[in-house]
Amino acid sequence: MTTTTDPERHRLVSPEPGAPRRSLASWCARHRWSTLLAALIVVAVGVVLLGGGLHTSTGAGQLVGDSRKASKLLEGADFGEKPAEHVVISARRGTLSDGQVARIGQEMKDAFGGVEGVAAVGRPVVSADARTALVPIDLAAGKNDDEAIEATAKRLFPVTDRVAAAHPDLEVGQTGEGSLNAGVGEQIESDFRKAELISLPVTLAILLLAFGSVVAAFVPVLLGVAAVGTALGLTALISRWYEVDQNTQSIVLLIGLAVGVDYALFVIRRSRQERAHGLAVRDTIRVAGLTAGRAVIISGITVVVSMAGMLVAGGLYTSLAIGAMIVVAIAVIASATVLPALLSLLGDRIEWLRLPLIGRRVGREASVDGPWGRLAGAVSRRPLIWTLAATALLIALAVPAAGMHTSLPGVESLPQDLPPVKATTTMVEAFPQQGSSIEVVVGAPAGSAAQVRTALREAWPVAVGTGEVVGDEAVVRTSLDGTVSVLDLPIRYDDSDERAALAVEEVRDTVVPAVQRSLPEGSQVHLAGVAMGTELSAWMDSRLLPVVGFVLVLTFVVMVLSFGSLWLALATVLLNLLSVGAGYGVITSIFQNTWAEGLLDFTSIGSIASWLPLLMFVILFGLSMDYHVFVVSRVREAWQGGASARDAVRIGVARSAGTVTSAAAVMVAVFAIFATMSVLEMKQLGVGLATAVFIDATVVRGILLPAVLATLGERAHRKPRWVPTIH
Repeated sequence: MTTTTDPERHRLVSPEPGAPRRSLASWCARHRWSTLLAALIVVAVGVVLLGGGLHTSTGAGQLVGDSRKASKLLEGADFGEKPAEHVVISARRGTLSDGQVARIGQEMKDAFGGVEGVAAVGRPVVSADARTALVPIDLAAGKNDDEAIEATAKRLFPVTDRVAAAHPDLEVGQTGEGSLNAGVGEQIESDFRKAELISLPVTLAILLLAFGSVVAAFVPVLLGVAAVGTALGLTALISRWYEVDQNTQSIVLLIGLAVGVDYALFVIRRSRQERAHGLAVRDTIRVAGLTAGRAVIISGITVVVSMAGMLVAGGLYTSLAIGAMIVVAIAVIASATVLPALLSLLGDRIEWLRLPLIGRRVGREASVDGPWGRLAGAVSRRPLIWTLAATALLIALAVPAAGMHTSLPGVESLPQDLPPVKATTTMVEAFPQQGSSIEVVVGAPAGSAAQVRTALREAWPVAVGTGEVVGDEAVVRTSLDGTVSVLDLPIRYDDSDERAALAVEEVRDTVVPAVQRSLPEGSQVHLAGVAMGTELSAWMDSRLLPVVGFVLVLTFVVMVLSFGSLWLALATVLLNLLSVGAGYGVITSIFQNTWAEGLLDFTSIGSIASWLPLLMFVILFGLSMDYHVFVVSRVREAWQGGASARDAVRIGVARSAGTVTSAAAVMVAVFAIFATMSVLEMKQLGVGLATAVFIDATVVRGILLPAVLATLGERAHRKPRWVPTIH
């Protein structure tokens, strides 16, 4: 191993006064086989547990408030209705004649009547403009048998295609719950398979550029994948007693790979830098554990604190928090124990399969003469000007977030080129009553069904009088036992339209009281349908501020205990808020407008998914702490080694720049893959996270953080006597 010298290293071997000569990393390095065997057992147990699958919650379990009560009434009611698919037939030119409609009806019966799972084929219903006919196909499956419904829908697809091929003058499509689940589900699975196939090679490619060695590049990926597998196994175990949200697995995968790779990257790069400076392998592991390892632990604690904010939100966020906290904790433990054992086992073999040219740069990674070091030097000489300029840029990026509108969109957020989605859009345009609707759900004592139906029909004129409801007549459904009745109130807006929420409140204020006046004693009235989404969306919005407050306070406490500086802790909170705010502004500017539709291949619905702001906050706030803690640790280390406060900024930023750039590149690349997905909400998540991480790793950590540290000077490193610190 070639030894190099660096006059500005400032006692890298002993980064903290009184730092222990022994550490957890050293112990794991000495007992590498025991550590690795224990890790293999833990991973194997996680894989076995994962084999049992995750028990996910759906339906009423994800709702809140009044709509949750309505959903529970509906789930327990049997209306005697068969699930149905619909064939939508539109004339490409002109209108459909009576003769055409009659022939279509007979042809539909002949084509679909003999398909397995079809109970009956209904008569065509013609739209008011006579351009579209709707043919209902009743299915034999039970209303809650999602697998059978989807299977029958798939069997209908080729029949629909044959009918369409036989009538080139007509536009023929198929829609329904089964069709949408099958078509969209296949598209989403295809998107995720593509993301998985692309993400690992991209991550490996970036790590190869970062390390210049194939073996070194594989180690972080190995730890990240192992952390995700173990965390999913533990989450599956927990789900046997507490059902988790169906998106938990995706969140664990997304966060687990990000932090698992980043934490390993921090430690391995520091170990290799020390080895390049002539330390023995065991000493490099000890120093890496006391420096980068300590930064990983502090960062991991703050990430866990950030994810715990979702526990404050409660509801469906609880299971997301559980999965995220587990995978981050496992990634930290793996970096603190398994990674030192692997480094001890590999020794200099971690340099095996080095790439030409790239692999030779390892010994020069601590140079302060690189671009980031020079920029940090310029920033530290005029910190106030740079602080104001960077802050102004971030605030400008964040301004659009003030106009953010959130919603839980319906079919309008799905890929519009999918046949079932196109058929749904055509159906709703021709038959508005088939689109979004507010359901007035009444639970009443047995034997009062006639009175309830009368009350609901009498409320229909009141509903129409609000100006929000479309349709010609009241449609009332009553359960077979007569205890639950539903009045459908079709509205003219998509679920994501902000006017849909206003329509729900108008119905709640006018129609519900009109119904209640005529109901028997002991009855209950709740709203479902569109109200489920608008109420859940409002609840998500209301949880954001408590979560932000919780995360900020705990992050401040963790930073004070970790670094001892009240000023530094305050700066940390403010910088991360600016970073997240800029991310919010970017996604609002992109997705609530149309200027980027062609660039990113989407159709704007004028809103952001309601679950995104809170989830994006905890993820970004947590992940940005990785870079923040790592940079601050290197700056603190240089200061403790004898550098002035301003020189320490230049040295620390330069030494951490390569690691932060590599880690950010991995995250941006992985998140950007999500931006290519077809479903709009996933695209919003991917673009939001990728752009926010890029802004954070460049403007915030490359300019604003050095400027703030230089402005604070000694105050960023000295602590009051009464403030305890953790080592």
